[in-house]
Amino acid sequence: MPLTLPSAIEAAESANIDVLTARLAVKTAQANLRSADTAPNPVFSVNAVQVRPNRIGNLPYGQVADTVARIDVPLERGGKRRARTGAARAMVQSAEDDFADARRQMRQAVTGAYFDLKAAEAKVELLTAIANAYTDSAKIAGKQEHAGGLSQGDLARQKVEAIHAQTDAQQAVTDWRESQLALAGLIGREAQAPLLSTTGDWPSSTQVSTEPADAVALRRPDVLSAQAQIEAARKNLDGAHALRYSDVTVGAQYERAAGDLGVGSSMGVGISVPIPVRNRYSGEVDAAGTALVQAEADARKALATATAEIVIARRALEEAIRRRQLFDQSELPAAHRAADVAEFAYTNGATSLLQLLDARRALRTTELGAIDAHSDEARAIARVRAAETSGDD
Repeated sequence: MPLTLPSAIEAAESANIDVLTARLAVKTAQANLRSADTAPNPVFSVNAVQVRPNRIGNLPYGQVADTVARIDVPLERGGKRRARTGAARAMVQSAEDDFADARRQMRQAVTGAYFDLKAAEAKVELLTAIANAYTDSAKIAGKQEHAGGLSQGDLARQKVEAIHAQTDAQQAVTDWRESQLALAGLIGREAQAPLLSTTGDWPSSTQVSTEPADAVALRRPDVLSAQAQIEAARKNLDGAHALRYSDVTVGAQYERAAGDLGVGSSMGVGISVPIPVRNRYSGEVDAAGTALVQAEADARKALATATAEIVIARRALEEAIRRRQLFDQSELPAAHRAADVAEFAYTNGATSLLQLLDARRALRTTELGAIDAHSDEARAIARVRAAETSGDD
């Protein structure tokens, strides 16, 4: 099942557990905002008062007790609802930024796993071809030894090299299967893991952004989330101060009473206010203030971490570009030329088998190094893109 990198990322958008969790957190924060932006409900009560036990069972209910219907409406003071709603709105923004950050990290993880699989595929192809070539050479060498044209020592060396090549090829297949499973786990296609394969060429880059890292970091979703946490903490502190303003409960009632007692049916109003003589909410205010200081510290840490990640990622990409260019432009062509010369010289009896095998090993090592160089560059590109991702991406 050939898979492009964009299609792998698209699959992870709907299947990756971390992304799904972050998406649900946004919905929870939005629900909390609706809850916060709601005034307290009024309270309705019905009571029977001045019950006359001696009349129970003998007279209608209206002559046995008075009935009081009352409604009380709490009125918040001090900006409690405004502070509560502001904190919840900031938490929605923080959750949305966390969701963007989860997608950022998911893209980096999927990209890394994708190019790990691509490198594993290239190594399987290379090492399998080398193992087949060594097997064919060993067979030819066996015929030459039987005809007297090759010593038993040289034949044994070729068989040993063929066994080593087969072992390397088998290990490459194992690594390839593991890479398939790693990518499948990130995109939710575990059942299709043995069928996954990559397409296209290796990505390459020749330059690195020169925009100041700290300016880029300010647009990172994790940094924006930390800033939103500061705003939420400020609103929570406002809410803690608002607790010192006592809420007022306004009530009205209607009392239906029998005419033979009191003044009969009547209406009334009332108001109740807590007296803050025992609790001035100093603990809540201090806790909210401490939370604000902690949020500010976390924001500074997030910015510093993001800035460092950008700087390190850019340096790693520059080094990966230089290494890949060195392999492509110098080391790999030189290794191919040396191997070709050794093959020609051995065919014409101008060099020994040991020198030929050394040249083949050097070529194999260089070709594997070139694959790793391309893979490292691809992952470094993904790392830089992830490090420089803004909240709008």
